[in-house]
Amino acid sequence: MEESKMEKRVMVAIDESECSHWALQWALENLGHTISASQLFIFNAQPLPNFAYLSASTYGAPPTAVDLINTVQENQKKLALALLEKAKGICANRG
Repeated sequence: MEESKMEKRVMVAIDESECSHWALQWALENLGHTISASQLFIFNAQPLPNFAYLSASTYGAPPTAVDLINTVQENQKKLALALLEKAKGICANRG
């Protein structure tokens, strides 16, 4: 298949760092011609939470550990949504 007929995609991974948002800005500025004719994927990367300390907290109160895990996961979801909203704003500012 010819390269001109192939569908092109651009993916930028972001995390909490400012460098990742600069990478998104760079992609928008330098790959604008590709992005305007294709799809842009934003991938949110987050470190895995460290649940190693939970084993000590489960002694005598297992439901508390479950609640703690749920809270950590919910906070990760909120962080991911906030990061994606920031990325959405960067994209909107770049057209």
